[in-house]
Amino acid sequence: MRSALITFFACFLGMLAALLVYHQYRKHEEAQAEAARDAALQARVEQGRKLAEKMIAEYATAQVLREDLVAASMAKNAVSEMYFSRGRMPAGNAEAGLGEPPSYRGQSLTSLTVVDGGTIRMIFDGASGVEGGIVEWVPHLGEIESMGLQWQCLSADYPRIARALPDCTYVARQAVEAE
Repeated sequence: MRSALITFFACFLGMLAALLVYHQYRKHEEAQAEAARDAALQARVEQGRKLAEKMIAEYATAQVLREDLVAASMAKNAVSEMYFSRGRMPAGNAEAGLGEPPSYRGQSLTSLTVVDGGTIRMIFDGASGVEGGIVEWVPHLGEIESMGLQWQCLSADYPRIARALPDCTYVARQAVEAE
């Protein structure tokens, strides 16, 4: 009977040891799964933070562009007046009655130039998101002259220009150079 009792206790202790090992194994597996979930959650949070930072930066640059592009309205008026009073487009700032190109500094705007054909070229610094970035306003005479000049806003430097100016169009550099 004594050996049966020893065998019983040995089996019982063996089963307890096996249950303890199994419990520790499950605990370890759960901890690893929780760590993996935490790491995935942390990666998503980091991805969201980076996206938010990018969106904030894009909004800030769009705001800078919007505020500085107000200068274009004055230049568009000057070019339109020149065209309708003299029947031709001005060849430069002086002919349009505008100041020197660097005198139109803004938050990011470094110069505003009227080029031959009446196109208004605005050059921006790095605060706009692109150092030396250009936005151009190209005049077009509508089919009905009394409607005045129609302006087309183009940029080869700001792919998301429509976020700052919904009427402005991004045109890939190759297309701009081909014109």
